[in-house]
Amino acid sequence: MPLPNYPYAGKDTLTKNDILETLQHWITVMQLKPGEKISDTEIAEYFNVSRTPVREVLKMLEQQKLIFTYPGRATIVADLALDDIESYYLPMQTLQCLAVRLAVEKADAADVEELERLNAEFGEVMENANDAESILMADKSFHEKILEIAGNEYIEEFCSALWVHIARLDYLFFRNNTMGTSYNDHKLMIESFRMKDPFGAELAMKNNWNYSMLAVKAVNDKGSIT
Repeated sequence: MPLPNYPYAGKDTLTKNDILETLQHWITVMQLKPGEKISDTEIAEYFNVSRTPVREVLKMLEQQKLIFTYPGRATIVADLALDDIESYYLPMQTLQCLAVRLAVEKADAADVEELERLNAEFGEVMENANDAESILMADKSFHEKILEIAGNEYIEEFCSALWVHIARLDYLFFRNNTMGTSYNDHKLMIESFRMKDPFGAELAMKNNWNYSMLAVKAVNDKGSIT
């Protein structure tokens, strides 16, 4: 099992969520590739924990359809859903559009200022970073702030479940391509926040997710996602 060749540098006291997020990250950035066999023993040794919390985390990953267990045989990383890209992006687009409408109605001046700061950071990362991971994390931070402002735990929960799958696809595409119009889409959303215009914000959000979906889909149709 191809674990990182450096020790875990996170918290001294690990929680199951720490292990879960780390494994999700490894799957996203292809540290653990589709079809890779998973060893709970090796993971437990890496994190210096017992196998019990690792097995619980693996069950959570299986519920998220990031891994599959074949009893008596092996646990492996799930394949990318390249034949059904829209099944992830369209629900995410709908949820994010709903979230931004709610957020526009609730946002105060401090929230708008924070969105501006996050988008400025996103722009800087796009300009200076060479790795898709940093760009995607900066983009995610902007969208997570909108979810936070919206304050609907169910939207957040469903978006979180979809995000881990979308991140796998986005990572493969955007490591060799730009985020396109995302920065400007964010600016349009922020302007809609200032104007208290939920419909303008929704349109910018819809376009933002539509670009990502169509861009990934186009590359996949050419057989270029690997």
